[in-house]
Amino acid sequence: MDSKRLKIIILICSLMCITWLYYTSYDVSLPIKGPVSAEPWSQEQANRKKRIDTVCQEKAYYDDVPIFDITDHIYRIIFFPNYNVLHCGIPKAGSTTWTAGTFMKLADKLGIPYKTNSGRVQRVNFLAYFQIKDVETFNRILEGDPVSFTNVRHPFERLVSAYYDKIKPSGKMMFDQFVQYVLMTANATQNNKFVGMNPHWRPYNTLCAFCNINYKVISKMETFKEDKKKIMHMLGLEDEEKRMNKQPGNTTESKTRELFRNLTEEVKIAL
Repeated sequence: MDSKRLKIIILICSLMCITWLYYTSYDVSLPIKGPVSAEPWSQEQANRKKRIDTVCQEKAYYDDVPIFDITDHIYRIIFFPNYNVLHCGIPKAGSTTWTAGTFMKLADKLGIPYKTNSGRVQRVNFLAYFQIKDVETFNRILEGDPVSFTNVRHPFERLVSAYYDKIKPSGKMMFDQFVQYVLMTANATQNNKFVGMNPHWRPYNTLCAFCNINYKVISKMETFKEDKKKIMHMLGLEDEEKRMNKQPGNTTESKTRELFRNLTEEVKIAL
């Protein structure tokens, strides 16, 4: 091998080593708006979506998308065009933090006139302002590839949270009586897609149509902080890391364990 060819080979090897060292020693990612690529988090999202797909295929939960909640006279699924974000709020599962703690503040900063003097709760006004008027509009929004997401929590914890917030203060029912009431109303309304059942303990799919909407992010209360930070990054926004209606410590979790310890396995399965 002549010296010229040897020099060329040495030069090429040196450049390859320098390139390898550069890309393995430095973080070259930029904080830009766009899809999040954090592998563990993305893998967890893929697992959550896979579980949803499995249930949808087994149970065939493909109904019309509930654009308007006729029971509560409110819009659960909204579209915020300024940030191309589609959100479905589930009562007792972080919906207040997202709606009042994030979206309404963003709307205020943008000067969006969703507030009225009608005396209605401003949160309801906000949801009505960003409502999706019909299925055709909804389909066009999906074609625009929005950042679509919702937040869920363990159904038992959600039920306990609803009990302490909506039922226990009145003193009308003990928890076991409340559970029987929930099962009774569910059985009475399931053939009518649970219309008439209180949305604070109504099944998730009747609120957010998981089998019809391929949400980009399925957030959970257990990972709320991380999920919210990732979603805000997708929107090109900073996360204020403020959680609303949050009880200190694992209060709801411990209460759930305590209350469900007294329920029979038959009742747990029915729930």
